[in-house]
Formats: sequence, C-alpha cells, structure tokens
Amino acid sequence: MKSILFYSPDLNLCASLLMFFNDKYTVTTTTDLSTLESILKTQCFDLLIIDAEPSEQVDALCRKIHEDDFRHLPIILTYVYTIKYKDREAALRQYIEAIFYKPIDLFEVAQKVDRLMYQFS
Repeated sequence: MKSILFYSPDLNLCASLLMFFNDKYTVTTTTDLSTLESILKTQCFDLLIIDAEPSEQVDALCRKIHEDDFRHLPIILTYVYTIKYKDREAALRQYIEAIFYKPIDLFEVAQKVDRLMYQFS
C-alpha cells in the first residue's frame, strides 16, 4: 500500500486527513515540523503533505528533500494564502508538485494525491 507522510501543527487536521485517506493509503502524521526529516530517513513514503505557511524552515526542508531524494518524493503544500508569502511560495514551487490554499477542497486534494501516487510510482 502506498504511503503518505502528513505534517500539520493542527492535531485535528492530522486526524481528519488520517481518517480520510486511511482506506486507500498508509498515513503517518506528525505535528512537529522538526521531526519530518528524521521520519523520512527511517521510513519510505510515496508522498509528503506539509500544512504550513511558506517559511525559511519549510523552504530548507523541501530543498533538502528535493536534492537528497533520488527517487523524487512528491510534496504538496497547504496554507492560508496571504500576499506576504508570494516570493517564498515562488521559490518553493521548484521543489513541490502542488499548492492548495485554505480552505481546501478535500476532494480536489484527493484527486491530486491519487494522480501523484501513480505518476511517481
């Protein structure tokens, strides 16, 4: 079964996404952004979803994953859009496959997840 690693500081969102995708994929969630890299080193995932505003830390993590990951781990970013993140988002786009602005349409995200799972398999 294909697997998703999902990060969000919102525990309720983690639980909701776990329940939503659990019938199709193995879903691992974390509320601690600093643990993502170590989780990725200990287990193989097919997709990473990051629920966080574009930041220096998120940019560095995505860049590192993109540069270090030879099998190309697709990344989806979700966050509440504001103009102040425009430049950082533009920089992030070279490392990620999709961005969804909140409030997200979960069915639209699910369609993208399904496409990415088969595109990068």
